[in-house]
Amino acid sequence: MLKLDPRKTALLVINMNNDLLGWEGVAPLVPRLRQLLQAARARGVSVVYSRLAFAPKGSDSGAMGKFWEPIGCGELLTKDTEGAEVCRELEPLPGDAVLIRNRYSAFFNSELDELLRKRGIENLIICGYSTNFCCDSTARDAHFRDYNTIVLKDGTAPIALNDEQNNPISAEEVQKTVLANLSRGIAQVASIAEVVEALSF
Repeated sequence: MLKLDPRKTALLVINMNNDLLGWEGVAPLVPRLRQLLQAARARGVSVVYSRLAFAPKGSDSGAMGKFWEPIGCGELLTKDTEGAEVCRELEPLPGDAVLIRNRYSAFFNSELDELLRKRGIENLIICGYSTNFCCDSTARDAHFRDYNTIVLKDGTAPIALNDEQNNPISAEEVQKTVLANLSRGIAQVASIAEVVEALSF
Protein backbone atom coordinates (compact mmCIF):
# COMPACT_ATOMS: atom_id res chain seq x y z
CA MET A 1 0.00 0.00 0.00
CA LEU A 2 1.26 3.47 -0.90
CA LYS A 3 2.24 5.56 2.13
CA LEU A 4 3.54 9.11 1.95
CA ASP A 5 4.86 11.36 4.71
CA PRO A 6 3.30 14.78 3.98
CA ARG A 7 6.34 16.54 5.45
CA LYS A 8 8.56 14.90 2.84
CA THR A 9 6.11 15.17 -0.07
CA ALA A 10 5.55 17.83 -2.73
CA LEU A 11 2.71 18.15 -5.22
CA LEU A 12 3.97 19.46 -8.55
CA VAL A 13 1.30 21.05 -10.75
CA ILE A 14 2.48 21.31 -14.34
CA ASN A 15 1.23 23.63 -17.10
CA MET A 16 -2.23 24.53 -15.88
CA ASN A 17 -1.89 27.79 -17.82
CA ASN A 18 -4.83 29.81 -19.10
CA ASP A 19 -3.63 29.45 -22.70
CA LEU A 20 -3.88 25.66 -22.46
CA LEU A 21 -7.37 25.34 -20.95
CA GLY A 22 -8.89 24.89 -24.40
CA TRP A 23 -6.60 22.00 -25.32
CA GLU A 24 -8.07 18.52 -25.26
CA GLY A 25 -8.30 17.05 -21.78
CA VAL A 26 -7.04 20.08 -19.85
CA ALA A 27 -10.29 21.67 -18.62
CA PRO A 28 -11.59 18.39 -17.12
CA LEU A 29 -8.46 18.25 -14.96
CA VAL A 30 -9.29 21.51 -13.19
CA PRO A 31 -11.98 20.32 -10.72
CA ARG A 32 -10.03 17.17 -9.91
CA LEU A 33 -6.82 19.08 -9.29
CA ARG A 34 -8.68 21.68 -7.24
CA GLN A 35 -9.87 18.95 -4.86
CA LEU A 36 -6.39 17.42 -4.80
CA LEU A 37 -4.81 20.76 -3.92
CA GLN A 38 -7.25 21.26 -1.06
CA ALA A 39 -6.48 17.80 0.33
CA ALA A 40 -2.72 18.22 -0.08
CA ARG A 41 -2.65 21.62 1.61
CA ALA A 42 -4.80 20.33 4.47
CA ARG A 43 -2.16 17.67 5.11
CA GLY A 44 0.80 20.04 4.97
CA VAL A 45 2.14 18.93 1.59
CA SER A 46 4.40 21.40 -0.24
CA VAL A 47 2.73 22.71 -3.40
CA VAL A 48 4.83 23.73 -6.38
CA TYR A 49 3.58 25.06 -9.71
CA SER A 50 5.68 24.80 -12.86
CA ARG A 51 4.43 26.66 -15.89
CA LEU A 52 5.75 27.11 -19.38
CA ALA A 53 6.36 30.74 -20.36
CA PHE A 54 8.45 32.10 -23.19
CA ALA A 55 10.02 35.40 -24.16
CA PRO A 56 8.16 37.56 -26.72
CA LYS A 57 8.03 36.02 -30.19
CA GLY A 58 9.17 32.73 -28.69
CA SER A 59 12.78 33.85 -28.86
CA ASP A 60 13.90 31.49 -26.08
CA SER A 61 11.86 28.47 -27.19
CA GLY A 62 14.76 26.82 -29.01
CA ALA A 63 14.12 23.40 -30.53
CA MET A 64 10.81 23.18 -28.71
CA GLY A 65 9.51 26.14 -30.69
CA LYS A 66 10.28 24.32 -33.92
CA PHE A 67 7.88 21.51 -33.01
CA TRP A 68 5.17 23.81 -31.59
CA GLU A 69 4.66 26.66 -34.04
CA PRO A 70 2.37 28.78 -31.81
CA ILE A 71 5.12 28.77 -29.17
CA GLY A 72 7.92 29.35 -31.65
CA CYS A 73 6.25 32.41 -33.13
CA GLY A 74 5.07 33.80 -29.80
CA GLU A 75 1.33 33.27 -30.14
CA LEU A 76 1.09 31.13 -27.02
CA LEU A 77 2.41 31.13 -23.43
CA THR A 78 4.22 34.46 -23.64
CA LYS A 79 5.77 35.73 -20.41
CA ASP A 80 3.91 38.46 -18.53
CA THR A 81 0.61 37.73 -20.28
CA GLU A 82 -2.58 36.41 -18.73
CA GLY A 83 -2.39 33.36 -20.97
CA ALA A 84 0.85 32.21 -19.35
CA GLU A 85 -0.52 32.49 -15.80
CA VAL A 86 -1.94 29.60 -13.77
CA CYS A 87 -5.70 29.39 -14.27
CA ARG A 88 -7.77 31.14 -11.62
CA GLU A 89 -9.48 27.98 -10.37
CA LEU A 90 -6.10 26.56 -9.35
CA GLU A 91 -4.55 29.84 -8.28
CA PRO A 92 -1.42 29.52 -6.13
CA LEU A 93 -1.73 30.50 -2.49
CA PRO A 94 0.81 32.24 -0.26
CA GLY A 95 3.55 29.74 0.53
CA ASP A 96 3.23 27.89 -2.77
CA ALA A 97 6.20 28.04 -5.11
CA VAL A 98 5.63 29.11 -8.71
CA LEU A 99 8.43 28.33 -11.14
CA ILE A 100 8.76 29.26 -14.81
CA ARG A 101 10.59 27.22 -17.41
CA ASN A 102 11.00 27.07 -21.20
CA ARG A 103 11.41 23.34 -21.87
CA TYR A 104 9.37 20.19 -21.21
CA SER A 105 10.95 19.14 -17.91
CA ALA A 106 10.11 21.13 -14.78
CA PHE A 107 13.72 20.61 -13.69
CA PHE A 108 15.22 22.30 -16.76
CA ASN A 109 16.28 25.95 -16.33
CA SER A 110 14.50 26.16 -12.97
CA GLU A 111 15.21 26.08 -9.26
CA LEU A 112 12.98 23.05 -8.70
CA ASP A 113 15.62 20.59 -7.51
CA GLU A 114 17.20 23.13 -5.16
CA LEU A 115 13.80 24.06 -3.74
CA LEU A 116 12.81 20.43 -3.12
CA ARG A 117 16.14 19.60 -1.48
CA LYS A 118 15.88 22.59 0.85
CA ARG A 119 12.43 21.45 1.95
CA GLY A 120 13.59 17.88 2.55
CA ILE A 121 11.30 16.49 -0.13
CA GLU A 122 11.67 12.81 -0.99
CA ASN A 123 8.30 12.12 -2.65
CA LEU A 124 7.22 14.04 -5.75
CA ILE A 125 3.62 13.78 -6.96
CA ILE A 126 3.23 14.93 -10.56
CA CYS A 127 -0.03 16.18 -12.05
CA GLY A 128 -1.10 18.46 -14.89
CA TYR A 129 -0.44 18.66 -18.62
CA SER A 130 0.69 16.88 -20.71
CA THR A 131 1.28 13.28 -19.72
CA ASN A 132 3.43 12.38 -22.71
CA PHE A 133 5.57 15.51 -22.91
CA CYS A 134 6.03 17.66 -19.82
CA CYS A 135 4.86 15.22 -17.15
CA ASP A 136 6.83 12.35 -18.69
CA SER A 137 10.00 14.46 -19.06
CA THR A 138 9.68 15.72 -15.49
CA ALA A 139 9.11 12.23 -14.10
CA ARG A 140 12.24 10.99 -15.85
CA ASP A 141 14.33 13.86 -14.48
CA ALA A 142 12.91 13.26 -11.00
CA HIS A 143 13.83 9.59 -11.30
CA PHE A 144 17.36 10.48 -12.36
CA ARG A 145 17.59 12.59 -9.19
CA ASP A 146 16.34 9.69 -7.02
CA TYR A 147 13.01 11.15 -5.95
CA ASN A 148 10.21 8.72 -5.17
CA THR A 149 8.06 9.81 -8.08
CA ILE A 150 4.30 9.35 -8.40
CA VAL A 151 2.40 10.25 -11.58
CA LEU A 152 -1.36 10.63 -11.28
CA LYS A 153 -3.33 8.66 -13.85
CA ASP A 154 -6.48 10.75 -13.36
CA GLY A 155 -4.59 13.95 -12.60
CA THR A 156 -2.76 14.16 -15.93
CA ALA A 157 -3.94 14.47 -19.53
CA PRO A 158 -2.09 13.53 -22.73
CA ILE A 159 -1.75 14.96 -26.20
CA ALA A 160 -3.16 12.65 -28.87
CA LEU A 161 -0.72 11.68 -31.62
CA ASN A 162 -0.41 10.44 -35.18
CA ASP A 163 1.93 7.68 -36.28
CA GLU A 164 4.32 7.86 -39.24
CA GLN A 165 1.49 7.02 -41.65
CA ASN A 166 -0.60 9.81 -40.08
CA ASN A 167 -2.97 7.33 -38.45
CA PRO A 168 -4.42 8.73 -35.23
CA ILE A 169 -3.39 7.44 -31.83
CA SER A 170 -6.09 8.40 -29.37
CA ALA A 171 -5.47 10.31 -26.16
CA GLU A 172 -6.69 7.27 -24.23
CA GLU A 173 -4.15 5.00 -25.91
CA VAL A 174 -1.36 7.52 -25.40
CA GLN A 175 -2.24 7.83 -21.71
CA LYS A 176 -2.32 4.06 -21.25
CA THR A 177 1.01 3.53 -23.00
CA VAL A 178 2.93 6.37 -21.38
CA LEU A 179 1.76 5.47 -17.88
CA ALA A 180 2.58 1.81 -18.47
CA ASN A 181 6.08 2.75 -19.55
CA LEU A 182 6.61 5.05 -16.57
CA SER A 183 5.39 2.41 -14.14
CA ARG A 184 7.79 -0.14 -15.61
CA GLY A 185 10.91 1.61 -14.39
CA ILE A 186 10.55 5.33 -13.70
CA ALA A 187 7.62 6.19 -11.42
CA GLN A 188 4.70 4.83 -9.50
CA VAL A 189 1.32 5.43 -11.11
CA ALA A 190 -1.61 6.13 -8.80
CA SER A 191 -5.03 7.75 -8.69
CA ILE A 192 -5.82 10.97 -6.87
CA ALA A 193 -7.85 9.00 -4.32
CA GLU A 194 -4.95 6.63 -3.67
CA VAL A 195 -2.55 9.51 -3.09
CA VAL A 196 -4.93 11.33 -0.76
CA GLU A 197 -5.34 8.13 1.24
CA ALA A 198 -1.57 7.58 1.27
CA LEU A 199 -1.07 11.05 2.75
CA SER A 200 -3.46 10.30 5.60
CA PHE A 201 -1.17 7.91 7.48
